[in-house]
Amino acid sequence: MHTNAEAGPSSAPIPDPIFLSKPATDRVGNDTLYQDNVMEIDAVASTLNVAGEHALDAMTPSTQQTPPHPNVTFNTSHTSAHNIYNVNGNIQSQVNHHHHGVPPIAPVNTMHSLAPFNDAPVDRIPPCFMGRDGDMQVIQSALEPCDGDAPSRYAVWGMPGLGKSQLALSYANASFKAGRHTHVIWIPATTLEKVNQGLAKVLDLTEHADRGNPDHGARLTATRLCLERSGHYLKWLIILDDATIATLQFLREHLPRQNGHGSILITTRTLDVAEALTSVAGLQYPVHGLQALSIGQSAELLLKRAGIHSSIAADLDNALKLVKRIGCLPLAVEQAGSYMKRCGFTGAGRLEILYDQQGLEEVIGWDNGLSAYQERSVLATFTVQLQRLGEIDINLLRLLKMLAFFDPESIPLDLLVLAAGRVANRLAANDISEFSVPLAPKPLQKITKVPASPKPPSTSIASKPTSADVSQELRPLLDLICARKWLRGALRHFEDLSLARPLYGEKTSLHIHDLIQLVLQQIMTNDQLATENAHYALAVALLCEAFEIREDPISPRSWPECERFVPHLMALAKHANTPSRDFLVMSRRVAGYFFQRGRFDEADALYQQALAGQERRLGANHMDTLDTVHNLAALYRYQGRYNEAEILYLRALAGREQQHGADHPDTLHTVNHFGRLYFSQGNYDEAEPLYQRA
Repeated sequence: MHTNAEAGPSSAPIPDPIFLSKPATDRVGNDTLYQDNVMEIDAVASTLNVAGEHALDAMTPSTQQTPPHPNVTFNTSHTSAHNIYNVNGNIQSQVNHHHHGVPPIAPVNTMHSLAPFNDAPVDRIPPCFMGRDGDMQVIQSALEPCDGDAPSRYAVWGMPGLGKSQLALSYANASFKAGRHTHVIWIPATTLEKVNQGLAKVLDLTEHADRGNPDHGARLTATRLCLERSGHYLKWLIILDDATIATLQFLREHLPRQNGHGSILITTRTLDVAEALTSVAGLQYPVHGLQALSIGQSAELLLKRAGIHSSIAADLDNALKLVKRIGCLPLAVEQAGSYMKRCGFTGAGRLEILYDQQGLEEVIGWDNGLSAYQERSVLATFTVQLQRLGEIDINLLRLLKMLAFFDPESIPLDLLVLAAGRVANRLAANDISEFSVPLAPKPLQKITKVPASPKPPSTSIASKPTSADVSQELRPLLDLICARKWLRGALRHFEDLSLARPLYGEKTSLHIHDLIQLVLQQIMTNDQLATENAHYALAVALLCEAFEIREDPISPRSWPECERFVPHLMALAKHANTPSRDFLVMSRRVAGYFFQRGRFDEADALYQQALAGQERRLGANHMDTLDTVHNLAALYRYQGRYNEAEILYLRALAGREQQHGADHPDTLHTVNHFGRLYFSQGNYDEAEPLYQRA
């Protein structure tokens, strides 16, 4: 024994920890050591010079209580082949009160002899996985070994169904086969329970000595230290699949922070979680927003999954139409291909039956239990998210259902907020006027019959929404839309559940994926139509009100704003079995905008659509109908379609004379345009009396 050992830690370097297959203590009776470990401990102790007279005595089992030894120092300068940690201070606190007078023995390190393994469930990779070579290369570059001592990190984020998990699995499989990562650990990260189980599983995979420790906190710490101290023996890769905000803080605390030979790959649905989990020690590691497959890749995937091998242009064209209809989402494309295969499609020529609403409903609602991609149907996948949204606040779900009728690419929230306030105020005023009654009856007056005066035309003023336009159930939603704090929270919930993505810029808008829109519309179709049509009616009321407060669409200054309305008008028109009067007036005005911009084909189609709706809903001689007839005649005159224009002018003139009288401004407006038609044709004799009359 050396008598000149100094107090304090030894200056000798501490090698990597060594792991044994069994713990160094036995809790049966007093604190003792396992009998079968005595020889291993003796082998280590034989090379040690230990300060403290009881050190060697403690190397054999004892039934006597051993007193503590404060300030004991272990000199390890002459150790050979094995290591012991130096301990200075109260030994009891260092070893959890389980032995006294002997240094804690670190387990023997078996990392260098641990066989490579890939824990990722690579059997889930579908045979037709494709189109992600670029994404795979980006991940590989990001997860190259770091120059520093911290693991590399990378996060892939995106909505459900994009194939984030499939991409991670494919990368894990390829990287393991190539030897870039020798030990791959797959951890589902949606809930705390799954993350706890996944991290604890690392000890089983590495045959760690603490894998049987009943203290779960100790096992988590052992997992982190095991990976941090594995050195170059393990080129490990941890994949955290589908991390959520619920597991964010836990992962931050327990993920390994050291070892440049390790890598961490994360998949999640939101950018916020992706950035949070890749922000470590003041550094922001890269994240990647996964996009849908291209339309060409999607069509190829569809045909491949359906087992259709065809190079016929018509087949490819049909496949392109279908994948575009479902938003090129890999989950939906794979499911559509599986559905086609089950239904015995031998060519893409039968795809037309899947284009309509009923066909798409069958595809997205089909549960394919044999698929390796995902067992749940597309409908079930997103229905779960929608149910969660409704549990948070039913008005959030109502808002999203209403927004699902707009064009999903860029929903103008600024316009809808402004319109919601105006509609809410008008409905409140209508309610007051409807329920107000005079305090005292007025005296009876002699009733005299007076002739009805002609009503002014509704050329530029749309009818205002009444109480019937917005259901009582959805009325509170108008005030909530106008509440900035509530609306910001709504957008955050949409994003957290991957149901919609806010687009912040000069004007805030919202993006909803085509497939989520389709699922929402199908859910509303399956529910009571009378109730769910209220969401569509509210969408129409808000868009019409927003358009009403724009400047005259004929003015070039208003054209950029008018253009924002066009895709939403077209989207709403698809669901307008019986369009409201407001919607038809708006359609006519947008057609006028097309006319002024020289977009004649679009103007013609929209005028015709508005005219057909007005004739069905209002009648052939209604003032709104005649306004549209007049405007369509003007379009044909400008295009040189004189015969068609003449027929329409005659109809508009006769109707306005009947409705308004011969000298009404609207009637004379048509007379003037009629004169222009004849003048354009060179029929000056016919044009002159019309001009004189006007």
